[in-house]
Amino acid sequence: MDHWLFNTDETEPEGEGKHKVMLKQLVVAAWGSCKGVGAEGTLNRPAQGDLIYYFRAGYGIIARAKATEVFASPSRAIFNTPGEYCRPVDSLQVLPDSAPVTVASIKEESGYQIPFRQVMGRILNKAAQDYLEFRFGSTEMRPRKQQPKPKPGTFSFFQTDPDLRKKVERAAIRFVKASYMKANWRVKSVEHEHVGYDLHCTKGDLVECVEVKGSTGAEQQFTITANEMGKAQTDNRFVLYVITNALNRPVSHRYSGSQLMSRFDIQPTQYRAKLK
Repeated sequence: MDHWLFNTDETEPEGEGKHKVMLKQLVVAAWGSCKGVGAEGTLNRPAQGDLIYYFRAGYGIIARAKATEVFASPSRAIFNTPGEYCRPVDSLQVLPDSAPVTVASIKEESGYQIPFRQVMGRILNKAAQDYLEFRFGSTEMRPRKQQPKPKPGTFSFFQTDPDLRKKVERAAIRFVKASYMKANWRVKSVEHEHVGYDLHCTKGDLVECVEVKGSTGAEQQFTITANEMGKAQTDNRFVLYVITNALNRPVSHRYSGSQLMSRFDIQPTQYRAKLK
């Protein structure tokens, strides 16, 4: 397990106050070239289970979390800037506002200068790692906020109101389409062709068959057709985007077909009956 320092870019105008949004949405986010590596590559440096420490300029380390197996995907949910990517984290721990772990305290305890000028830098010093473990060891994990119970007819994963359902679907597809186009992909809508996905995206020799699911809430729940399931199981070009909070602050979650099958509990919700 490696230890990483993640700089929340508080010194950039686009990043002011965005550490709070990242912590609330359980993500790390970056945009731009990130010293030539790119935001996507930078955020994907930690392996699943690695510890990521959130660093806020002028304060110090304010939180830590664990990297998940889900890699970074295009997003506009944090900085609302072209080239932005987000990556989910879990097991979040947040220090009190009055007790961040400062750069000076780490240097004093370990003699090590943490790589706080990098967007995502590995913490290599064992003494510094041990000190950070100590500072977070007595801090309880912050529980995720309980989502309010949905009112009848407004479930986030399946809208019984057809007009609202269409509005959510359109918003989610627009969000994903815009992300691809900003990354210089050619995007063709195939939603009405019944091919098992919504967007046919090409960039040079690259092809992605993109299915989009939208949700009004924060939970990743959705309905999926047999045609879409078949595409996910048989075509390695299949990509699933789940857009949570699609109508307010969209958050993008990207999965391959194999990840769809392994990470989600897929249950039949209805059957078709035909007289024998």
